[in-house]
Amino acid sequence: MVSTILTWVKANLLIVISCALIVILLPVGWFFSNSWNSSIQEKAQDAYKKEKNRLNSASSIEYSLPAVLTGESDLSESRAPNALVTRFYKEQRELRDAQVTEVVNRGTAFNQADHIVPVDGLLPESINDIEFRKKGFRLGELVAGSPEIPSIYARLIRKLNAGDAPNPAVLASELKQYKAQQEEVYAATSPDGNISDAQIKQLNQDLIQRRLGQYAGQANSIAFYCPLSAIQTAEQIKGYSHIPQTIPGYDSITQEGVYTWVWDYWIISDILRAAADANTDDSGVSLTVPSAPVKHIEDIRIAEFTVASGDTEDDFSSSGGRSGRSGRSGSFSSSDPDPDGINFKSYTERESSDAYDIRYVELTLIASSKDLTTFFDALGKTNYMTVIDTDLSQVDPWEALDRGYFYGDDHIVRAHITIETIWLRSWTAPLMPETVRSALGVVLDSDNPDNTDG
Repeated sequence: MVSTILTWVKANLLIVISCALIVILLPVGWFFSNSWNSSIQEKAQDAYKKEKNRLNSASSIEYSLPAVLTGESDLSESRAPNALVTRFYKEQRELRDAQVTEVVNRGTAFNQADHIVPVDGLLPESINDIEFRKKGFRLGELVAGSPEIPSIYARLIRKLNAGDAPNPAVLASELKQYKAQQEEVYAATSPDGNISDAQIKQLNQDLIQRRLGQYAGQANSIAFYCPLSAIQTAEQIKGYSHIPQTIPGYDSITQEGVYTWVWDYWIISDILRAAADANTDDSGVSLTVPSAPVKHIEDIRIAEFTVASGDTEDDFSSSGGRSGRSGRSGSFSSSDPDPDGINFKSYTERESSDAYDIRYVELTLIASSKDLTTFFDALGKTNYMTVIDTDLSQVDPWEALDRGYFYGDDHIVRAHITIETIWLRSWTAPLMPETVRSALGVVLDSDNPDNTDG
């Protein structure tokens, strides 16, 4: 039987192989065809989804306008493409961009005002070290002043029609001369050539009136008192910027020192201009001391700005974020880790940033108690300056008069004021020497080749 089957298989081998192939290929073919069908189906579904998404995208566009003002919400909507709507959003976006640019430009112009570098070609850097030291020394001469060259601060005080009480030595000499002249007149008209007790008493009264007249005359000829000593100091006061009374040595001129002199001058000029503005009436007429809100600028101190040596972040003390780093305490803040530093806490919660730097000012002045807020308003009108603290104390007008200061009939107070000043880097950064930029983490567009237009 088996042999018969094998004989038949051998005789019909082609038929047997064909049948075997049919049996094997049918399930294999079904398996592969099913797999191919799934793959084709997935590809078809993906193609369908992509086409559907493309059609949906083509039939709906996301229109948006970013918020510009604080508290304002973004305007956005999704809708079918529409030429009129597209043009509206495009025009509105361009209009907002133009408005933002205008505000930025106006803000920069307001902050910069007429602040200049007193010596041309000094900042950001001179052509070489020798030229830099020559120009830096020239700036030191202007800051400190000399008998031949008045200080830029003395010029500023005169320009704003401010001044000091009459010079005691000069006034004493004038009164002594007047007394001698009057004594000669009395003696010449006396029968016995002697001065009577009544004449001596009258002469003393005349001297007092003459002295008070000089005090009042000076007060009625200036906008406010501001002695140069209110700005300059003989020695460095710890924690505060030093504005010297004597010309610094040639070898002591540094990039950061020169930049600080200029920066300090900008700050002080703003403070004094605000005082002059507060002492101007609505018609633009400058008031004099007896009727002015600000009577006497006694002291102006700016928080110290120094650049530390070293190349790592650890060499800098923080004043509000990495970009706000300075040397020791460039813009004193409540986060200043230096235990020897002076910490100013501000309710504005501002910190130095990539956009601006902060310098704090401690100002002591005598003002009319009822008009002190006029000076506060003038600070904000002059520049980005905010009063963050005020302490008031009494003033003895008779003690002040004894020193030559006549304040008029107003009730006066002594105000110790802390002022926060903001300086936009959009215009200060290009004037910063390399050492200052490095300490503050400032990178100019010219220093970044990757920052190109288009």
